[in-house]
Amino acid sequence: MWAGSRRRYVPDFLVRLSGGTILALEIKDTDSPQNKAKRDALREWVKAINAAGGFGRWAWDVAFKPGEVQDIILKHAKAVETVN
Repeated sequence: MWAGSRRRYVPDFLVRLSGGTILALEIKDTDSPQNKAKRDALREWVKAINAAGGFGRWAWDVAFKPGEVQDIILKHAKAVETVN
């Protein structure tokens, strides 16, 4: 929901990491209340899809600068290695 109406949300990128985790990655140049609402929805969705099981392991993150993308991907790849 945003501004009183139901919205469809699609993340900017889905990245399949080598361990099989699917990372929903958002790229934003600035933060805004609407972007925060998207993050909140994404956080809840990832939590629910992981709890449901059967759809693989999912993670999410947001990059505010292009240089952050590689670090984010590496961070999530290492998190998968730690779990395995």
